[in-house]
Formats: sequence, C-alpha cells, structure tokens
Amino acid sequence: MADPRTPRTGRSSSSMSKRSISGKGRSKSKLTSSTPVPSDLSTEVPELTDEKTEEEPVSQVPISDTQEEVDSYTRRLKETFKKHLALSGISKESWTDEIKRALDKFISDPSVRLLIVYHDPFTSPRVDFTMPAQVVEQMSYFIRTEDSIITEESFESSVQFGSMKRGTTEGLLRLMIGIHAHQVTLSITWPEITKNNYCVNLHRFVTNVTDSRFQLLGSTVLYVPLEALQHCPEEVIKNKYLMQRLEMVMIHWTRQIREVLNAQEMGEMGDSSGPLEEISFWKSRFADLASISQQLQKPGVCHIQEILRLYNSFYIPQFSKLAKHIQDCSLQAQSNISFLSLLKEPCEELALLKPCEIAPKLAHIIKLIRVIWVNSSYYNTRDRITALFGKMSNEIIRLCCREISLDRIFQGYVISSKQVLNDCIQCCLVWKELYLYTSQLHHKYSSQGWSLNETSIFALVEAFVQRCKDLTEVCECQQQFARREEAEQLQLPCFAGRQGLEVTQSLLNIEATFDKNLKALGSVKDILNVRNTAWHDGYSRFRAEVKDLEMMMQNLISSAFETVNSVEEGVQLLDVFQHLSAREAIRRTIDRKMMDVYTLFSTKLSVLNEVLCRISSLTPAQMPQHAGQAHWARALRTQIERPMEVLRHAYFLPEVSSGEEVHVAYAKLCQNLDEKVRKIFTEWSQSLDRQCLSSLDQPLMIRCQKKAGLLDINFNKNLLKMFNEIHYWDQLMFEIPHYVTDVYQRREELHNLKENVLLVVKEYNRIITALNADEMGLFSEKIRFLNKKIQPGLSKLHWSTKGTANVFINDCRVHANKVQLMVDEYKAANLAVCKLCAQISELLLVRVDGKTVYGDLEFQEDQQNHQHSQLLRLQAAHQDMVNVMARVYATFHTDGPEVQQHWMSYMEKMDRMVEDAFRVNIKRSLQELSKAINGDGKNSPEPLFSVEVVLKQHTPGSTAQVDFSPTLPNVAQIVNSIDGQLINTISGFKRLPDLLTRQNLQKKPMYKIIEQDEEICKIQAAITAGMVTNASHLQTYLKTWDKHREIWEIEKDIFIQRYQRLNPAVSSFDSDIARYTEVANNVQKEETVLSLQCVLLDCSPLKFSLLQHCNEWQSKFTQLLSLMASAKLKELHSFLQENALRVSQPPQTLVELVESLKLLENLQADLSKIESQIPPIHEQFAILEKYEVTVNPAVLELLEALSGEWVWFQQVVIDSDIMLKKHKDTMKSGLILSSEEFKKKTQGALQSFGTSGPFSSGVTPDSALKQVSELRTQLEALMEEEGSIRRGLTIFKIEQAPSKDILALEKDLDYLQQVWEISQQWEALWNEWKGGQLAFLQTEVMENTAQTMFKRLHSLSRELKDKQWEAVDFTKSRIEQFKKIIPLIADLRNPAVRERHWDQIRQEVQQSFDPNSPDFTLEKIVSLGLDHHAERVSDISGAASKELSIEQTVGSAILIALCSSHNTEDPLRLSMLKREGESLSRGLGSEVMFEGSEMISSE
Repeated sequence: MADPRTPRTGRSSSSMSKRSISGKGRSKSKLTSSTPVPSDLSTEVPELTDEKTEEEPVSQVPISDTQEEVDSYTRRLKETFKKHLALSGISKESWTDEIKRALDKFISDPSVRLLIVYHDPFTSPRVDFTMPAQVVEQMSYFIRTEDSIITEESFESSVQFGSMKRGTTEGLLRLMIGIHAHQVTLSITWPEITKNNYCVNLHRFVTNVTDSRFQLLGSTVLYVPLEALQHCPEEVIKNKYLMQRLEMVMIHWTRQIREVLNAQEMGEMGDSSGPLEEISFWKSRFADLASISQQLQKPGVCHIQEILRLYNSFYIPQFSKLAKHIQDCSLQAQSNISFLSLLKEPCEELALLKPCEIAPKLAHIIKLIRVIWVNSSYYNTRDRITALFGKMSNEIIRLCCREISLDRIFQGYVISSKQVLNDCIQCCLVWKELYLYTSQLHHKYSSQGWSLNETSIFALVEAFVQRCKDLTEVCECQQQFARREEAEQLQLPCFAGRQGLEVTQSLLNIEATFDKNLKALGSVKDILNVRNTAWHDGYSRFRAEVKDLEMMMQNLISSAFETVNSVEEGVQLLDVFQHLSAREAIRRTIDRKMMDVYTLFSTKLSVLNEVLCRISSLTPAQMPQHAGQAHWARALRTQIERPMEVLRHAYFLPEVSSGEEVHVAYAKLCQNLDEKVRKIFTEWSQSLDRQCLSSLDQPLMIRCQKKAGLLDINFNKNLLKMFNEIHYWDQLMFEIPHYVTDVYQRREELHNLKENVLLVVKEYNRIITALNADEMGLFSEKIRFLNKKIQPGLSKLHWSTKGTANVFINDCRVHANKVQLMVDEYKAANLAVCKLCAQISELLLVRVDGKTVYGDLEFQEDQQNHQHSQLLRLQAAHQDMVNVMARVYATFHTDGPEVQQHWMSYMEKMDRMVEDAFRVNIKRSLQELSKAINGDGKNSPEPLFSVEVVLKQHTPGSTAQVDFSPTLPNVAQIVNSIDGQLINTISGFKRLPDLLTRQNLQKKPMYKIIEQDEEICKIQAAITAGMVTNASHLQTYLKTWDKHREIWEIEKDIFIQRYQRLNPAVSSFDSDIARYTEVANNVQKEETVLSLQCVLLDCSPLKFSLLQHCNEWQSKFTQLLSLMASAKLKELHSFLQENALRVSQPPQTLVELVESLKLLENLQADLSKIESQIPPIHEQFAILEKYEVTVNPAVLELLEALSGEWVWFQQVVIDSDIMLKKHKDTMKSGLILSSEEFKKKTQGALQSFGTSGPFSSGVTPDSALKQVSELRTQLEALMEEEGSIRRGLTIFKIEQAPSKDILALEKDLDYLQQVWEISQQWEALWNEWKGGQLAFLQTEVMENTAQTMFKRLHSLSRELKDKQWEAVDFTKSRIEQFKKIIPLIADLRNPAVRERHWDQIRQEVQQSFDPNSPDFTLEKIVSLGLDHHAERVSDISGAASKELSIEQTVGSAILIALCSSHNTEDPLRLSMLKREGESLSRGLGSEVMFEGSEMISSE
C-alpha cells in the first residue's frame, strides 16, 4: 500500500449504499438510509507538490508504473469510502492526515473490523475503530466482514455501511414502517396463528411509537397498516383476524380524534400561560385539525373505512361522526385566531420591556381584550374572557419573574434586588388599577355589564405582589443579619474585651443560622410560582426563625455590652448594631444600651473626680513623685478626652438630656485637672536644694556593708531623683528653675563617669565571687595587689574631680583583667582535669558489644588486644592530666609558703578524683561482663561465646554421645580470669603528688585499693555464679537430642533384614521412607544456632552426623522401593490394556450397551484417579534415580512408554465414547419413536375411556365394575409399557415425566370404581330394605348408612364436578330421595297413631292399605307414593302424639277417681282398676276426653 503521507488526487464518484437481500449492507439499529454524497460536499483532494522530491538525486525521482497504479487504485478505494460517508458538514479540508492514516489502516489491516466517523464538538470530524464513548449527533459506520480484504470490486460484498442520527424515535419509526412491517406483511412463510398474534402486537407498538414521535411536534398522525392496502375490501373482510386488527386501528384513530376534539384550551395550556401561548395554541389546534382532515381524505384511510363499512363494523358511524365534527372545530379555531391576533403585536412589544416600562402599555391591551369580548362569535364567553385576562396577568407575572433573579437575591445583591422587586410590585398594582378603571367605564357606558370574575383574574397577581414583598423582606434580613450589600459582605466588626471572641462567635453563629435558614428558604423549588404552596411553609418557618434571631441578636447585644468598660467600646458597638434599629425590638435594646454608655461616661467622670482628690498619693512606679503626679493628672484628662471626642462624632446617637449633663461634667473636670498640675509644679520647685553641687564632693567607691569583700558605687541618689524630675517636667513643657540648671547640664558627664566606676566595681566583684575559700588562699597574693590599685577610688578621688578619674579607672580595669585571666585559666584547668577523669572512667577495659560472638580462644585474645589499646589511651589521658596540673602550678610556684600549702591540698584532691575514675572504670568493665553473662534483669543476655554441639565416640566400638566443643570448664576459666587481667592493666599508674612533687605520700598504690573494693568483689562473684548457672542450662539442653537416639543407636543391617522378611506393602514402605525423611526434616528443623544465656550453640556438626545416618537409612530402603515401583508399573500397564480392549468392543444388544456405557462411565469417572496413579509412579522412579538406584531396562521402557500409553488409552476412551454414542443414538431413536407412539396410544386410551366409559345411569353396577376392571387391566399394561420405555430412556439420561394421560386415566378409574362400588352397595342395601315390614325397619341404621354413603358421593361429586358423569348424580339422587323417606317411616311407626289416623292418611293418598298387613313393606310404602305426602303424614303423626299424651293424662285421673271411690289399697285391685281406666280412656272419643279432663280438673 502507498505511503499514507503522500498526497493523492481524489476521484469523484457516486454510488448508492449497499442494500443486499442477505442483510449485510442493512443497518442493524436506528439508522438513516445511506444516500449518495451531497453535491455540495466535494470529495476531491487538491494535488500537492512534494518539495523533497526535487532535491533528491535524479536516480531516485522516477516512479515505476506499478507504484503509480497502486497509488491510483488506493485513491479510488478511498473515494469509494468518501462517497458512502453520509455526514453533513464534511469538506475536503476536514480530511486531515490523521483521518487518512486511519482510513488506510482500516483498508489494509483485516483485523480492524469497525470504522466510525462522527462529529466531535472539539476536533470535528473524528475517526475511531470503536464506538464513541459520548453521545454524538450523527455518525457513519463501516463494518468489514470477518477476514475479508477490501478492494474496489469487493466493497459492496465485504463492507456493511450506514449512518445514524440522534433522533432515536424517528429512526425507530422509520425502521419499523419502512423495513420491518413491510417484510412481516409480505411474508408468506410465517404460520398463520403466529403472524396474526405478531401483527396485533406490531400494530399496537407502531401506533404507540407514531404517537410518541408526532406528539412531540404537536400534531396527530393516523397510522395506516400496510397489510390493509394489499387486498381489495371483498377479500379483506373474509379474514376475521385481519378485520379485528383493522378495527383496533380504527379504535385508535377514534381515540386520537376524540382527544384532539375534547382538548380544552384552558386545560391544555395550563394556568401559567400568556396571551401569546393562547394564540399559538389555537394556531396549533387549527393546523392539527386541518392535518387530520387531510389524512382522512388519503387513500389508505379511505380504503380502511371502506373495508370496515363493508364489514358493517360497529365503529364506522362513531368515526364518521367525529370526522364531521372536525370541520366545525376548525371554523371555531380559525375565528379565534383572527381575533386573538390583535393581541400579538402589543404582547410581543410588551415582552421586550422591563417591569418599570410595562405600565403605559397595559391600557391599550385592556381595550383590545374588550374589543374581542364584544365582537368575537366564539371567544366572547365570560369564562374565556376571564381566562384571557388571567393569561394577561400571567404574562405580567412572567415578565416580572424574568427580571427577578432569585440567585442574585439569595447571593446577597440586596440593593439592586430590592429595586427590581419594587418595580414588579408597582407594575402589578398599576395593572389592577387600570383593570378596575376600565371596568368602571364599561359599567357606566355599556349595557352588557362587566361580569367577569375579578378574583380569579387577580388572585395570582395579588399572591405575586405578596411574594415580592416577602422577597423584599428577605433582602432586608440579609442586610440586617448577614451584613450583605451587593453580593459583598461587610467587614466583620471587631469586638474587644475578654468576651470579644465569644461575641464574635455568637454573631457568626447568628449569621450562620441565618444563612442556613436562608439556604433552606432558597432551596424551596419554584419560588416565583405563586401556586407553589411550599413557599408559604418555608417563608413561615423563615419568619419564625428570624424572630428567634431577633431575640438572639438582643441577647447578643446585651452580652456584648456586658464587657463594655469604656465609652469608645460602647459607641463602637452602637455603631455596629445601628443597622438593626429598623426592627422595633432591637431598636429598644439599642436605646437602652445608649443610655448605659452615657451612664458609663458619667460614672467615669465621677470616679476621676474622686481620684483627683487623692492624686497626691498616686505616682507611677517609673516616674518621680511630683512629675509623676502631674503626669497622672494629665493622663486622667487624656482618659476623658478620647471618650468625649467619640461621643461628639457619634452622629447617629439621638440628643437626650443625659448627654447634655455629661458635657457639663466633662468641662468642669478638665478645669480641675489643669489647676492641679500647676499646683504640683509650684510645690516641687519650692522643695529643691539650692546648693546641690556640694553633694558631688564624696569618693567614687565604698566597701559593701552587706557583703564583705565586695565594692559598691558611692553616688548621691538625690541628684538622680532631681535629674529624673527635671526630665519628666520638661516633657510637660514646664520651665526648669535656674539654680539647678548647672548641675542638670553636667548630667551626661556624671552619667558616663558613674557607668565607668560601675564597670570597675563589677569586674572586681566578679573575681571575688568566682573563688571559694580554698581558692582564695591560692589567689591571696593576687587579690592583695589588686586592692592596692583600687584604694584611691575609695578615698582620694571624688565625683567633682575632673580628668584624673578616667586614668584611675583604666588602670584598675587593666589589673583586674590580668587577675581575671589567671582565675579563668585555673577554672579551665579544673574543668580539663574533670573531663580527663571522666574519659578515664569511660575507657572500659572489657569489650562486649552484644553483637560479636567469640569462638574457642577468640574471647581471651580479643580482650587482651582491647586492654592493650585501652591502656595506651589511659596513659595518654593520665599524662595530659599531669601536664595540665604542671601548667597551673606555674602560676603559683613563685608565691609564698601559705600559697604552696594550699596547692598541696588542691593536688591531693585531684589525685582522689583520678583514683575514683580508675575505680569506676574497673567497676563498669566488670559490670559489662556481668551483664553479658547474666543479663540486665529485664532482658536475657546476648550470645557471647560460640560452642559447637558434636556427636563423639570416645572409644572405638562404643556408643556415640552428644557433647560440647570447647568444653564448659574451659569457657568458665577464660571468663573468671578477666578480673586479674584488669587489675594488672592499671597497676602501672602512679599518683599525681608522686609525679608532680618530690614528696612521697606513703599511700597504697591505686590498683591495690581498687582490687580490694567491696563492690568490685561482688560483681566478680556474680560473674562466677552466672557461668555456673549457664552450665546447668547447657547440660539440660543436651538431653533434648535424646529423641533422635535411635538414628545412631539401632543396627541398620539387622533392621533391614527383619523389615524385608515382613514383606511390607507399598504404602507401608513409602511411609517408612517418609518417616526417615521426616526424621531428617525434623533434624533440619531443629535450631542450628540458638542461644542459651551468653552461649551461642552451633548444632551444625551434630545435625550433619544425624543426616548422614538418615541418608544411610534411606539408601537401605530405596533398594526395596525399586521392586515395589516396578510391580506397580506392570500392574497399571495390564489394567490399561485390558480395559481398552473391553470398552472398544461394539455392543450388539441394549444389555451390552448398558454394560459398555457403565464401563465407559466408570473409566471416564476414574480417568483422573487412574491419571493420579501415574505421577506417583514417576515420583517413585524419580526417587530411585535421585539416589542412583539401578532399575531393570525393561521396566524403564514401560516407564518411558507410560505417558504415551496413557494418551492412547484416553483416545480409546474418546473413540469408544463416540462409537457408543452412535449406537446409543440409534437405540435412543427407536426408544423415542416408541415413546411417541406410546403417547398416541395413551391419548387414544384416554379418549376411548372418555367416550365409551361406564358413565351412564343405565349401566348396572356389576357390568360397570367389570368394565372398570377391564380398563384397569389395559391401564396396567400401559403403565408396564411406560415403565419399560422410561427405563430405556433413563439409560440415555433422558428424564421423561410420567404420562399425564395415564395418571389422569388412573385417577378417573379410581373415582369411577368408587362411584360404582357405592352404587353396587346401595343397590344391595335397597334390595335388603325394600322387603322389610314397617314395624321391623331399623330406621336409625338405615339413616346412618344412607348419610355415610351420601357424604362419600357428595365428596366425589365435588372432585368430579367437571366430568359430568351421570352415574354420580343418579346414585346421589337415589340416596338423597331415600334420606327423605326415613322421617316418613318414623312418622308411620309412631305408636300414638290410631286407626282414625290411618284413615286420614288413606284419605290423603286416595288409596286403601292395611298398615298391619305383612305386605305393607318399604317397597309398598314407596309404591303408594306416601313419600310425596310426607309433610301431611308428619302433621297427622304429630297430632297423634299429642292425643296420646292427653289420653295418658285423663287415664291417670280416672284411675285416681276409681281408687277413691273403691277406697282400696290392694295392689291387685289397683292394677285391675288401672287397666280399666286405660281401656275407658282409649274407648272415649277425643271430645269426651277433653270434657272428662275438664270435669276432673273442676272436681
């Protein structure tokens, strides 16, 4: 491919986008149809000249013909892409080098399958190989088919292209109607039911998308389905489903038109629209109605109307009526537009004005609305004119809302926002005034009257005015509580006093609370919408919070004034809070605080008057008495001048009577203060000494009386006081008396002399104070010489002397400096000796750093080397000390014996310091060693000695033992010898007097004294005890290795021979080898290096010996391992060969298939298990190879072939699986075919059962049960066949559910059998009961039996309510009829029934019968039809029971009467009389019985 950077000449061409039937060139989403490149979008690229080619050698300039052809071909291919790029705004300048390179890559690289070209808002256009991450307005895409090469000839077949735009709904609608609906309609391959169902949903979806698409444009479009236009009406009406879909479309059209016609302008436009929106609404309504009228005339709509009219559809008349109504609505809309257009120009002009400019235009608009009201035919109703005025109010509110910036209000632009709000309020008020004025004129001159609803017109206006007032108050609150002007917060006032920070914080808290409330108020949505009730709640809360803030602000003002101690502070606070005085409650608090300020100043004046009375006792500490009092008085006046000045400049304070009183008191106090100052000056002038020069005639210095040996300056203090008084009176601008002027003029000279004398005194006193009593003895001669030099200053030289005093002072200072140098040198020598002694005490003779661990004799050698090096340093330090002492002695060697005696005492003191330094050195050295041995009491000691743990065999043939090297006694001997070495090291140091003088002090050497030191001896004893303790710990540690004794104590050959005779299993063998490996690992895990107290044990020699024993054990076992591994390998080889042969045999029967499948399943399940056996075998042989064990070559061949054999075995399993699957599919197909036939058989059996089953009542129970038995036999055969098929399918892992038909048939047979068994039982019982005589019928048993059987049948009837089996209802009705006979039988068997009652029953049934006859059975009762007269029989039986009761009562009475008449108590006689009474009572009629009973009762 040509270099993409080389310019190409474009070639214009035109081609339509690819639209193949296969769909490769069709867009898959919301796309626009690819069209040719517009004519204004040039695709030619200007030809450029490459300047570099002109500079190249001539031999390189020519280009071959092949290269030119390739470049020309590439340019043509690029032009092909450009032609199919459907993006607006693409010019030839847009094709940058980056885009060209991306296009070249897409053409040349088959792996790049997607090319996206789109407009980027920053770098338009843009080319990517992936979908853009952001949403783009329009986009073109090119999709390459997989692994295709794009050429000019194959472009149409190898590239799918298209474009997409952002209008998703429009694109979707175009795609559905233009492509999808067309293909579905014309398709003849779809099943009819599927196509009908799909078309219903398709039309429903497309109608919804059409509504969504055009509702955004405010128009109504009727969706016409394509399938209705493909056939003539006569053919369409034959398709019921198509007609239903067309009626659904007609219903949707009707709903669309009804919605347009019923749209009320008031409801549609909303309550916040204005006159311009009203005009726009009627124009849109007219255009929509006109559009619908045009659509109703289109052929598609007319065609569907004709189809439905021919079909006599119910929806045609309603649709036609709505279509006619559209014309009337269009005329109304056109008329309203013509009148409302009068308001268009004034309202448009009004929309450009500000609220302050609107008022002059409103009168004209009101007149135009009145013209519309009077002249319009449709718009002249009261409601519409009221609404029009309301819309005008909305427009005014909208214009005001446009000017009101809530952001500026809540951001603190208070002044400008208040001005805008006031303009809006005035505009609304003017609008209402003009309306009322016009309505009054109309009432006055018009006959119609102004009958509009003023409340609805101005309700929003009045609410808006109140809203503006609320916002104005919000602005004022920001000024008062947030210190805001025009978005800037005024500077926070500074509050002084101890509560200043607290008051400031409280003010900030108030402001923060206000900001929080303001923010909460500002968060109310749609504040300027007066219909929004949320503002009232938010503003009410805001005002309540502001009330709380007022109270908080009053408390804050009171709190701020609590710390006010001055008028300035009070006036400042009044100024700070003055802006809050607009609020009445806060203003009252401010007035009270103003009076407090005046009271405070008045109190201050009173206090100053009191101070003035006792000013003689008040003098500043830094000032003299008289001038201090004058300054105090002047300061008092200054205190009241500033507050008075502040009050005078406080213009905001009102004039009150207390203010005038304060001014008068102030003037009087100022006058008193001035008089007091003049009086004090006069008194001081008179008290001055006129002979003050005589006080200078006294010596310069004197001896200090409080501290012996020190000097003090001798200057007259009265002169100092006078100089101080004059200085401060001069500041007050008073004239100094003449008789003190001379002395005052010498004040600088005297001051300098005084300072120089003070230097001499300080230097002398510094020398004396630097020396103690002993040192004063050393420097006694130097001090006496210095005293002689300063003696003139104590006696001869006076302050009045001129000239000689300076020479004396210089001489004294020179000699004082010399003595001071000697003292400094002496002090430095002392410090140097102390430092050297400290150095000696720190140069320890034992080196134990806590990191170094010493071997066999390394510790002793290292300590000796360290002691030698430290000895050199100690000797150097000791020699430096001797030199220092010698230099100091040079200062005093010429002094007398007294000084020499003091020098000897000083030298002995230094010698004791040296001795203590060496003692500390030895002590600390041994302490370091003791710390290394025993630790510091908190932490264990660090390792110091390294000791090896070894396995030793003391004599040949004996058992080896664990021991230490070096031994513990050797280590203890080395440590215990350190003390003597240290004493020996310092034994060469002599005492200082022996070195610096010739005298011998006869003292013991230092090393002997140190050696006998009690503390050093204790430390040495602790070291010895620590070594003994450490030895016991080490011996205890040796016993921890006893657990490994068997490694070196057991005889290996004897054990292996016994182990071999046991013939262990492979697992046991492996575990034994692993055990010794574990033993070796355990030995390795043992700490090789560990520390016990100060000893670091090295166990590596012992571990090495133990590992050697473990290796010997492993070498014994690896010989047996070779035999075991070879056997396992041969066993696995045989297993693979045998099973591969078995599983690869083709099955001939289903049993063989099951066995083969089971074997295959087992092998597949065990593949991982079998494979897991291979790595252990390799590991076993790897272990043998690792230990260089010789293995049989044949076994090695099997081992090498094991992996290949395993791969072969897996392939055999795979091949067998494929082979068995083929056989399985063959047998499976047969079983599935059998299963399908079985399903048909079961369906047929179920249908046969449903048609020929014994469900009729005409079938006898025995024949029905026999038929049920035969059906159950067939069912069992079907179930057995189903079980066989399911078992066969289970082999193929096909889970077939039990046949629902069989289950249903089985359930129905069970129910049917129960029904006929109940019917059979009832038949048998009826045959038993129908021949029974009336007197012997067991009605209770019969009733219980019938009830039980009836319940069973009733339960079955509920289960079988959908079956409609006649036998169930028939049997149930028989039992139910029998249940009705049971009460009849009970009535007939009533013992109270007499013959007369039977006569009544015979007369009722109109038949004769004998109830006592043997043939009067249950069957006879039913045949006579007595069950039809059960109610009458029940009444007769009940009457008989009552009569029997009366008879019994009468008979008892007769018996009593007979007994009374016969007067007998004989039982026999009583029985006879009773029978006689009963017979009499039975023989009497009912009337006689009643009469008898009455007679008896009367007697």
